Amino acid sequence: MSIRVKCRHCKKEMGHLTGQSVLQHGRVKQMKEEFSEEFITENEEGILTVNSICEHCEKSLLDNPDYYAMQKWIQ
Repeated sequence: MSIRVKCRHCKKEMGHLTGQSVLQHGRVKQMKEEFSEEFITENEEGILTVNSICEHCEKSLLDNPDYYAMQKWIQ
């Protein structure tokens, strides 16, 4: 089992946990139940992807609040 964290806007991978470190992370199942599929998805191989926001995209949104109204603002 592994967990990937990637930006939901630019798709940049921000980190990942694999193997034993994932098993030591006891909140994985709770997180899956708490958050909607919009934020946490699982593929056929059992890899969980947590969709978050990277610092670059967060800064862009703060600098350009009108981006929040757009469905896709990164071209």
